[in-house]
Amino acid sequence: MRNKFNRKRCWELYEKTLKPILAKHPLAPYLDTRNEFYLEMLARHGALESGKHLVDLGAGLSVFGPLCRVHGMRVTLVDDFGGGGGVEVDQRGQEVPLLEAFERKLGITVVRENFLEQALPLPDKDVDVITCFHSLEHWHHSPKRLFREIVRVLKPGGLLVLVTPNAVNLRKRLFVLFGRNNFPLLRDWYEGGDPVYRGHVREPVIRDLQQLIEWNGLQVVATYGRNFIGRKSKALNFLPAALVGGIAAGSDALLQFFPSLCSDIHVIGRVPE
Repeated sequence: MRNKFNRKRCWELYEKTLKPILAKHPLAPYLDTRNEFYLEMLARHGALESGKHLVDLGAGLSVFGPLCRVHGMRVTLVDDFGGGGGVEVDQRGQEVPLLEAFERKLGITVVRENFLEQALPLPDKDVDVITCFHSLEHWHHSPKRLFREIVRVLKPGGLLVLVTPNAVNLRKRLFVLFGRNNFPLLRDWYEGGDPVYRGHVREPVIRDLQQLIEWNGLQVVATYGRNFIGRKSKALNFLPAALVGGIAAGSDALLQFFPSLCSDIHVIGRVPE
């Protein structure tokens, strides 16, 4: 089932309903092209509908969940809020007022837990769509237990949306040819890993995400490539930011036809009816 995404309505809901609430909080996120695309993906597959239950794993302080809520969806955010997703390690605790606003003013359910180690506090076959944006690459241990939970709570026909950086995007392939590392910057690991490293552990490729979906009995229904990360690449910070952003944005229209070369990869699975 494919629905047309109403971009104008999305921005109206953000400006009139969501932005006045978020504006009161210093850590508040904002609507950008990346989150707009996430909503468009849901709409394409019939998931951006009032009354449907969405669970966002590793939600952080993203604007995505609140945007789905103002579209009429029932929304549950699950995260330990220990770093990443808009929560800086040295700012932990400052996110509480914003999360409370999500709960009180928007009616969002916030589950504060490590979902890799704890069961999802949800009934069987209760969820229409589970999203996981740029979280999987941070997981230090096998997510096998989590995927069992995902399969348990998804309804027949429910969707699983996995989004991560691409370990072999075009920039990384070129860097490796010249002896550069395709892993995150060494300084991020060395400095940011003391005492706990919250950065990228294992970046996947498209086939990895597809296999995770297939191994758990879901059907791969869509794959997309985009270049949102490429516009803010740390590895290219020796170039002017405007130049990097312009190259990434300009090449996006072409690279969308070659997802395996894009900086961001998106794979959607569906539970068999």
